[in-house]
Amino acid sequence: MFDDETGEVVVLLLAFDHPDLDEPMLISSDNADLVDFEEQLRGTVSRGATYHFMPMEIALPEEGEDAQPTLRLTVYDVGQELEPLLQKSVTPATVTAEIVLASAPDDPEVQFADFELTQAAIEAGNAVLDLTVDTLASEPFPADTFTPGRFGGLWTTF
Repeated sequence: MFDDETGEVVVLLLAFDHPDLDEPMLISSDNADLVDFEEQLRGTVSRGATYHFMPMEIALPEEGEDAQPTLRLTVYDVGQELEPLLQKSVTPATVTAEIVLASAPDDPEVQFADFELTQAAIEAGNAVLDLTVDTLASEPFPADTFTPGRFGGLWTTF
């Protein structure tokens, strides 16, 4: 990882899961393998699942105390399969991100589970997606105020 040059190719695998989908939508950042000869589709085969190639760019979360743990992903040339999920869905999709090496796609180097697709903007066929981990830091604190109107039993004297 810290080498100036290496022969290894780092591949990002994303699995979008949502109740509106029959099966998870799988996309890959690598186009080296031809996974479907008839349709000329490229992608990555990992653990028996085919991840279809989509050109993408990733921006890691900002560092800092007040920074939100948001991963920004730009997917270029979004297909007709992904667009309805992004535009018409009311509930957020869950996303699992894995980093693998192209030489060993069945062995994830790093896995990030339980991202939520919190924002999606589609413009000219490109999608900018914000993926966020549901953290307790984003929950309001305190959740409730202990007032006589809400918690009358706390204020009763005997």
